[in-house]
Amino acid sequence: MRRRAFLAGAVAGPLVSRLAWAASADYPNRPITLLVPSTPGGVVDFVARLMQPSLVDALGQSVIVENRPGGGGHLGAGLAAKSPADGYTLLCSAGSILVSGVYPDLSYDPMKDLTPVCRLTAGGFLLLVKADSPYKTLGDLIEHGRNNPGKLFYASSSVGNSTHIGAEMLSHMTGMKAMHVPYKGNMQALTDLIGGRVDFMLDSRPSALPQVQAGTLRILAVTSPDRAPDLPDTPSIAETVPGYGIEGWTGFFVRSGTPQPIVQRLAQALANGTHEERVIAGIASTQSTVAYLGPDEAAAYMREDHARLSKVVRETGISSS
Repeated sequence: MRRRAFLAGAVAGPLVSRLAWAASADYPNRPITLLVPSTPGGVVDFVARLMQPSLVDALGQSVIVENRPGGGGHLGAGLAAKSPADGYTLLCSAGSILVSGVYPDLSYDPMKDLTPVCRLTAGGFLLLVKADSPYKTLGDLIEHGRNNPGKLFYASSSVGNSTHIGAEMLSHMTGMKAMHVPYKGNMQALTDLIGGRVDFMLDSRPSALPQVQAGTLRILAVTSPDRAPDLPDTPSIAETVPGYGIEGWTGFFVRSGTPQPIVQRLAQALANGTHEERVIAGIASTQSTVAYLGPDEAAAYMREDHARLSKVVRETGISSS
């Protein structure tokens, strides 16, 4: 019986491999769903829709963008992780969905059940206060938080995303003891920041800069390790808090187990798209940069980012519960 089982396995292995390669050769022969685990209008949604025409042109099939927000991005990411491993469900997400520990009861493991196709963009966040805030510098904010523990409030667009982790990292490293107020989207959070119901927040540029330009918000600092080239007079947080630094990035994923030729074809389609003038201009408009990494390089980068941010989660006790 063991011999028969061994022979059956020996036959099944090559058969499965041949079937996977056959499916790869025929890929794609029907529409592809591109999941976005956040609300329309944010950076991730913008990047997904920006790359949609490039995917259509390269693959010769329609690509349907589907927004599935919820659970800090894990609702949509979980759908991708449980989809068939055939390349017909593609996920565009911020890197924060990989961070472990925030949602302890996830029905999937982001690091094991999702395979990176590529990292596409990277860029820092802005530390924002309302225009007439009494905090004129980051030092003012930190001093107030230290002297008034539990009375400084910061907003985020969801629990466990990069802006939440970045703000909690700042609070932890400076001893501010700031209190988190989560929202279901950054526009609601920005509205309450403008209205003075929270004291500060980190946010991405596309949604924040129009408010800065309208005079309702003010930038105290940038979260990238160095000053941003387009904001040379705005300090980085690291200038006041040595060792601080966090950047947001967007990437594309498929379910683990997707045949490698399919992963490579998707990666090449996205890589080609980053050379299109409309894509370059579009990403520049978000004040991010094209930071393309292919499947292997993206996987290595994501392991490092996962370890670093998960450490912050453990040390600060960030949790969805």
